Amino acid sequence: MKTYHQDVRDEFYRDHNFCVDLVEIQLGSPNNLYLTTGGANISYDSSTAPDAGSNVYTAQGDFMGFSGISEDFDVKIGKFTIYLSAIGNNFVNKFIGQGTEGKRVVVYKAFLNTQTLAIVQTPILMFDGIIYNIAVNESSKSCQLNVDCSSLFADFERTAGRKTNNWSNWFYQGRQDDTTMEKTGFVGQTEFKWGRL
Repeated sequence: MKTYHQDVRDEFYRDHNFCVDLVEIQLGSPNNLYLTTGGANISYDSSTAPDAGSNVYTAQGDFMGFSGISEDFDVKIGKFTIYLSAIGNNFVNKFIGQGTEGKRVVVYKAFLNTQTLAIVQTPILMFDGIIYNIAVNESSKSCQLNVDCSSLFADFERTAGRKTNNWSNWFYQGRQDDTTMEKTGFVGQTEFKWGRL
């Protein structure tokens, strides 16, 4: 459950407010990306940013937006995609072949004072997860970099990739002391008689 300051709550319920999204893509210094959906660059010192001090979240330009982030009470993996331009910048070089899968992504919702454009209190943490896939979509007129993000270390809904066995689990973790997948093969072949005596 998200908690936030009363001043942020007041801004949220105001008839006209100005809010922006602040996106941190933590690729490792000096490649960390700080992006915003606002119309102007915003300086903010977040508690999750790996670079010390206030960072400048860059507006528009190569950051094209992201798909919706939704929440509900069902237990499922939260996923969304960040869309970046891949023309005339070095974004492709930062992502492709650099081991970016598993890198941290953080998204904040920040309310701005309509007069000064200063952040009101502390932004609300909307998403904290990792990159699980990178795709480059190009055509004769454009090129777009899609960064798929997930809220968990693994997406068991995907058919390719991690499997529910110890060896697959150890491969992705890089160590062999976790035996949580040990009994999955036996449990999967067992018929459970739910509700019957």
